[in-house]
Amino acid sequence: MALVHTQDMLQHAYENAYAVGSFNIVDLNFLQGVVAAAEAVRAPVILGLSEPHFAHYDPRLLMAAMERAAQEAEVPVALHFDHGSDSESVRQAIALGCNSVMIDASHRPLEGNLKMTRQVVELAHACGVPVEAELGYIPEANGKSNETLSFTTVDQARGFMRHTGADFLAVSIGTVHGMLKGKPKLDYQRLRQINEALGIPLVIHGGSGLSEDQYHRLISGGVAKINYHSALSAMAAKAILAQRQAADDYTVLTGGVVETIRQETEQCLRRWGSAGRAAEVLARCRPWAPSEQLLLFNLDNGRDIADVQLLLRRGRDLLGAIPGVREVSGAQVSNEGAAYQFLWRVVLAHAEAAESLTRHAHYRDFSQRLLSGVAREFHGLRCQPLQG
Repeated sequence: MALVHTQDMLQHAYENAYAVGSFNIVDLNFLQGVVAAAEAVRAPVILGLSEPHFAHYDPRLLMAAMERAAQEAEVPVALHFDHGSDSESVRQAIALGCNSVMIDASHRPLEGNLKMTRQVVELAHACGVPVEAELGYIPEANGKSNETLSFTTVDQARGFMRHTGADFLAVSIGTVHGMLKGKPKLDYQRLRQINEALGIPLVIHGGSGLSEDQYHRLISGGVAKINYHSALSAMAAKAILAQRQAADDYTVLTGGVVETIRQETEQCLRRWGSAGRAAEVLARCRPWAPSEQLLLFNLDNGRDIADVQLLLRRGRDLLGAIPGVREVSGAQVSNEGAAYQFLWRVVLAHAEAAESLTRHAHYRDFSQRLLSGVAREFHGLRCQPLQG
């Protein structure tokens, strides 16, 4: 399994002066191309699931493929939720399998950004998941005419990170989302000052369209993660358009996308210094795996299987809303002579989520009211890691 802690991955990049590429995945072509590139150059990589793209695919289906690809990859992979809008979207992303999250409240007034980011940090950290925040505003390259860059200031960054407890910071120093026209003017001095003040991995959004020298100077200034999507998307579209006259079959029309994505991603990974780092990153990073909490119980006298089914339905609603819970299921124990009749299984994002599960009001409501109402006796088992 090559799915690893994002925190460890980015800390290694930060300490060794290179950047990990974060590529938002929109379909299986992107997924195959990015993973193939990372394996070809032996680089760590981050696969992103971006909330603004959810109108174009079902995140549950795509995330299942991303998680499987990460587990089977030959290089270190992290699964990142990009541009989350609020704490509920972050909770759902963690439940899908993301092991780092970004809350994008940069468009809010500073006080609103602080409050929202702090809420997400408390939620995600209880699940063992690190948080990327954004301070300063990075507009779209082709966005509204009244949108302007709002640069990250050193003093605000210092106070923001102290009050929120976020792990990484996306900074605004001159890049924009999308494809730029012309060469951007990046404020490297501002970046260096922020890096000196914080001493944590910094993130650049709007990584498309920069020069090799600009990337080098960003990394030298503390950038350990570069988001790169718009250029990949444009190249994929060109690959499809090149086939429009010759193909009337979807698979032929899109047949060149994987290779296009692979080639461009390889160039990025080499350019940012992450190529050849896979082995040392794997040695440094803790593996990331979901875990399970098991509960064995017997029915109280006068109760039957209908009570168990009702318990399962209500339990799914209660426990499924707790941050870090990925799946809730129940089963009847088939072994004759077993000490317990029924098994309750809760799959957690990570073992660190076990404490927040048992402390949550929904869990107490379930165990003290619902479960105790139908169970004669029950026995909880410690959280067990699951292997992919």
